[in-house]
Amino acid sequence: MTHLPIQLNAVEIRPFHPTDALQQHAIVSHPQVAEMLLQLPSMELADAKAWATKEVPGRHRLVAVQNGRLLGAIHMTQNMRARLHHSGRLGMMVHPDAQGQGVGSQLMAAALDLADNWLNLSRVELEVYTHNQPAIHLYQKFGFEQEGMRRKVAFGDGRFFDDYVMARLHGNFPGPAQPAAPPAPPPLADFSPQDVIIRPPLIGDVDDLHACFRHPLVARTTLQMPSQELSLTQSRLETVNKLLHRFVAVVNGRTVGMITLYQSDMPRTSHTAGLGMMVHPAYWGKGIGSRLMAAVIDLADTWLNVQRIELEVNTDNPAGVRLYHKFGFEIEGTKRRHAFGDGRLADSHFMARIRLASNR
Repeated sequence: MTHLPIQLNAVEIRPFHPTDALQQHAIVSHPQVAEMLLQLPSMELADAKAWATKEVPGRHRLVAVQNGRLLGAIHMTQNMRARLHHSGRLGMMVHPDAQGQGVGSQLMAAALDLADNWLNLSRVELEVYTHNQPAIHLYQKFGFEQEGMRRKVAFGDGRFFDDYVMARLHGNFPGPAQPAAPPAPPPLADFSPQDVIIRPPLIGDVDDLHACFRHPLVARTTLQMPSQELSLTQSRLETVNKLLHRFVAVVNGRTVGMITLYQSDMPRTSHTAGLGMMVHPAYWGKGIGSRLMAAVIDLADTWLNVQRIELEVNTDNPAGVRLYHKFGFEIEGTKRRHAFGDGRLADSHFMARIRLASNR
């Protein structure tokens, strides 16, 4: 690798411009760079141009330029979900010719200035492959700490990669210091196992599912809002996506829970899927969660060939953690001050189930 002589006082950090797409493509498609991201070295210029013109809410893009040459880029994306609005996610790349000469530090400093002084983010997170030691050292230099390791998270260069989840906490955090107690649960429903049906959702489930989504105890243990309107639940049910797979639990004609499996749309992570689940509190502890989990894991294993299923669960939701452990999920780490809701800022475990060859 031939290093490009860098004069840091001549490096300009400025916002990304669509005309940067050609040089950005040259960086992101470089095999040494693509390996460390989620890109492929076969990425076409048309893809880079589409990315350049695509507007993403909450995303802020900066580039480092010297004498007209693009040396690297960084993006800071503020989470637009209401309960994660205090957090952002960072991604960065530097051309191999300019690595190890301070360009990454200049980009990091600029992005964190945005996070701290303009966006008021109290949590910034990122992922980095465990074998990318130069990047890890850079992130540690700027106050990022490892929160855990995700196994078999991406495929590249002929093998599976693990990565570290890292985060930097800063400033004041939303909400009171004293966590709020959860609301009292409703009376438990009385039913028999044979009364439970697991099936794909129907549009007619909208009223029952809306009651689940907006229940304060469901919102507390997920990322939902108790103010969620019926139209949002309806639009979710009407969504058609070949990567989205869902089951609902119906008890004596009432839809009381739903589980969702979403396969990754990225080629290098197509073996992975994210899981989300909710059950109405009147049906907690009655085996509904286990029935939903069994159905979606059978789908993942025997039909979709998913090798990694991942999820997040609040650390103050021990019943959820126990359920996931029961189905082979392991805690890989803990996101600190991850989600605000019900008057407290909750930490969240990130958990995953890895399907080994012996599983099937």
